[in-house]
Amino acid sequence: MASVSVKKLRTRAKLSQEDLANLLGASWASVSRWERSIAKPAPETRARLERLRTLLDRIGNALPVQDLPRFLQTPQPLLRGHRPVDLLQSGYAFEDLLAFVESAKSGDMA
Repeated sequence: MASVSVKKLRTRAKLSQEDLANLLGASWASVSRWERSIAKPAPETRARLERLRTLLDRIGNALPVQDLPRFLQTPQPLLRGHRPVDLLQSGYAFEDLLAFVESAKSGDMA
C-alpha cells in the first residue's frame, strides 16, 4: 500500500491483526509480516486495503470507530443483503458501498 501503511490503517480502524486478516481473507501472520515489511500484500489485497482506507475516509465521524467491525460484517438490506466487507472485493461493488455510506450520512436511506 503506497498511501497508508497497513499498520496505520489497522490501528485507525481499531482492528486487531486477526480482525483485519479475517476481513481480508488472510492470516494474522500475513498481516504481521506486512506490518513489519517482511512481505507485501498481493495486488488484490492491496486493492482491498486501499478500498478500506477510502471507506474509512468516507465514513469519517458518521460511525463510531468501535462500531466499524460490526458494520463491515453485518448484511445490509440496502446492499441487497451483502456485508460491506464483501463489497471491498471489487471496484464496481465498492461504488455501491460508497453510495450507501453517502446516503446514510445524508439521512436519505428510504
